[in-house]
Amino acid sequence: MKPLEIAALGPGRPPLDAALDNTVRLEEVGYDALWYSDHFLHWFPPGVWTPDVTPLAGMMRSPHVFLDPMVLMGAVGARTERIRMGTGVTDAIRRHPAVLAQSFLTLDHITKGRAMLGIGVGEAENILPFGLPYDRRASRLIESLEIIRLLWSTTEPVDFDGDFWSLDQAILGVEPYGDRPPEIWMAAHRPRVLRAAGRLADGWLPIFLDADEYGRALGELRGAARDAGRDGDAITAGMYIWIVVDEDRREAERLINSTLLRMIALTAPSEEYAAAGVESPVGDWGLLHYVPTELTREQGLAAAAAVPEEVLRRYFFWGTPDDIVDRLRPFREAGLEHAYLVNITSLADPAKAASSAALTDDIMRTLRTFN
Repeated sequence: MKPLEIAALGPGRPPLDAALDNTVRLEEVGYDALWYSDHFLHWFPPGVWTPDVTPLAGMMRSPHVFLDPMVLMGAVGARTERIRMGTGVTDAIRRHPAVLAQSFLTLDHITKGRAMLGIGVGEAENILPFGLPYDRRASRLIESLEIIRLLWSTTEPVDFDGDFWSLDQAILGVEPYGDRPPEIWMAAHRPRVLRAAGRLADGWLPIFLDADEYGRALGELRGAARDAGRDGDAITAGMYIWIVVDEDRREAERLINSTLLRMIALTAPSEEYAAAGVESPVGDWGLLHYVPTELTREQGLAAAAAVPEEVLRRYFFWGTPDDIVDRLRPFREAGLEHAYLVNITSLADPAKAASSAALTDDIMRTLRTFN
C-alpha cells in the first residue's frame, strides 16, 4: 500500500490575497494536495442566509461565492512549489472535454506537473438552475474522459464519434509539462462509473461512510483496471471526508446539530436516511439531486430540522482529533491512500475557524503515523 497522502480544501473565496496566503500556509504545514470546489451554488437556500440562522450572514452577503477553480489554481501554482492541486470535483457538463483537456494541460505547465483533473457526474445545483442538460450523466462523464484521453495521447489530428460530442480531425498540440499528462481522479461510487474509473482514472475520490463498503468498492475498481489491462494498484485510493472537530467531544456533537450542517447533511445518500427509518427530505441521493434554490426559507429550515441525528453522526467525521483518527483507521486498513479532509467546523460556528484549522492540522500529522 502507498504511503498515506493528506489533502485539504483549497481556499476558494475572495479576498484573493487571503486565499493565496492561506494556500501557502497549507503547503508549509505539510499537506500533500489541495482540492478546489467547482461550484456555482452552496448547499443553503438563499432565504436561510440570515443572521438569526448563522452569524456568517453578517460577514458575507451570500453563501454562493466560489471563484473559478481553474483560474485560481493557475494563481496558486505560481505561488507554491510542492503542493499538488485539483478540482474536487468538476463535471463533464459545464465544459467541453476539449476545453477541460486544454485547461489542465495549461495548469500542468503553470504548476510544473502538479495539477490534477478531479471529475464526477455533476451535481444538480450547479447544472439545472443554469439551463444545462442533466440526463445520462454517467454516459457524458465517460465519453468526456475518453475524448480527453484521446486528445492527450497525440498531437496528431483525431476523430471521435460519440453520443454527446464529435471530433473531426481535431488537434490539441500542447504536450504535457513532463513525461505524462495530468492525473485524472474520478468521484466514482456506482458500478458502471467504478468500472470506467478502473479503465480511465489515476485516482479515486469518492465519499464513503463505511470502511467495509469502501473496501468492496475499491476492489471492484481495481478489478476493472486489471480487466482493462492496467495495474489496479497504480490507481490511488482517495476519499472525501467531512470534518467537524473540537477539543471537546460534546462541543463537536453540538456543532454537527447546527442548522447549516444539517443542510449539508441533506446531501447524504438516501440509504442513510432509510437506515434511520425515514425518507430523505430532498429525495434520492441529495449530493446529486438537491437544488437549494428550489426551497423557500421555510422549506429549507423544515428539511434541515427533519435530518435524523443518526444521519448527522454517520455523515460527518466528528469529535476530537483522536476520535476522527480512530474512525479513519479501518478505512486505511481497507486501502485508503489519500485522505481529503474537508473541515466544515466554521460553518457551524465561525469562531471555531482558527482552532478547527489547527486541530485539522493535528489530524493530518497523526495520520502520517498510519504509514
